[in-house]
Amino acid sequence: MVANVSAPFDELTSGRRAWIARAGLAELASAVGRPGRVAVSTRPDLLARVDQHAAAIRESLGGTLLDPVALAGYAAAIRDAARDAGETLDDWSRPTWAMLRLLAVCSLIPA
Repeated sequence: MVANVSAPFDELTSGRRAWIARAGLAELASAVGRPGRVAVSTRPDLLARVDQHAAAIRESLGGTLLDPVALAGYAAAIRDAARDAGETLDDWSRPTWAMLRLLAVCSLIPA
């Protein structure tokens, strides 16, 4: 039996979970990573803050080599909480904790 995308996540094959995770991370890289990198390039103070977030994420997820599925799940939880709180995640003139955390996730996406 082949799992479909609407199946509960834990019932999907590991390959399908990885594919979904990579797709989610690619979307995050486009929506948050690209404009976030532009903001960082014009505001050096943000780079240090993003680096601190990246270190905290690595520690939280248990290492330097991060599993894309774990990283995507982590990012989804941050993004969902921010949206539930009414954040739009697009005002880089005043980046929120969630925006910086998601930009840090983008910096950790495996190549």
